[in-house]
Amino acid sequence: MVSPGELRLVETLIEKETFEPEIAENGSVSYSEAAQLLDDADGAPAAVLERFAARGVLASEFVAKVYVCPECTAEGLQYTTVCPACESAHALETLFLEHVCGYAGPETEFEAENGYRCPDCEMDLESVDIEKQEHYVCNDCSETFDIPDERLWCRECLSTFPPLDAIEHVLYQYSLTPDGKRWLDRQKDARRTAAETLQERRFETEIDATVSDDAASRSVHVLAEDDLMGERRVVSIHETPDTESVDAFCAFATSVGAHPVVITTSGAVSKDVAARSEDADLTLLAFEDGTLEPEYEIVESVEAAQQGLFQRLTAALEVPGRKGQ
Repeated sequence: MVSPGELRLVETLIEKETFEPEIAENGSVSYSEAAQLLDDADGAPAAVLERFAARGVLASEFVAKVYVCPECTAEGLQYTTVCPACESAHALETLFLEHVCGYAGPETEFEAENGYRCPDCEMDLESVDIEKQEHYVCNDCSETFDIPDERLWCRECLSTFPPLDAIEHVLYQYSLTPDGKRWLDRQKDARRTAAETLQERRFETEIDATVSDDAASRSVHVLAEDDLMGERRVVSIHETPDTESVDAFCAFATSVGAHPVVITTSGAVSKDVAARSEDADLTLLAFEDGTLEPEYEIVESVEAAQQGLFQRLTAALEVPGRKGQ
């Protein structure tokens, strides 16, 4: 099913060029503009956008990569270093001095009232007598080392782990493809035709309406009401209806006292949905050539029917070559 929120999202890209990821200072990623268009039931904006990109409705362009914690999946990891012996992060870069007598230690051991003094041979030191180097010292286990181990630190669960253990997420920006525009036009045409058909039957109609029952609210593609006759219709637009989404829609229609109307824009339905439509509590129609018909193709695979729709939309705009070309 293409939900009203998802159709809203794709339609916005006619005027807006792209949906771009927003990365906050703490590293969290969002698609806030997309989120404002979707309904709660549609799921995470990134997942919705990626699903449409996989279908060819949207094009995705690489923007960046972010990494999330493998323990709690929080974003915004902090780089740190740890002691290779005990893995404590309390390992700090420290200036070491080495005297010509052979003694070496942290600078603080050499500090004297008027300069440096070797704590081993107790000689006051000139700069030519000492060599300076940077080393790391662990303040927990006292280990001294030159190169610390790299870690990422999660600010949510406080876990630390090697960088390669972090989960990588690739971020994209999304735009509408030419095929996606044709797909969108077909869904909108089916929705408009459904509304006009119900208006002809003296229903008051509303496109992209919110309908509520005692438990929840849900957006529907078309709400049609005849107050005089006490009748109500809710319309759901699908490419190729599947049993799970149709059953859920029918249950919701029953909860709001409405008759469910399901429209397939691919002209095909699965066997189970075709059998379901034999019941009086569901109207199943196919959208083709600007009209709604009670005839449709029954297919084994929903995915194959959806792919077939895209192929037909693309082929419809291909220009045949001239003879001899």
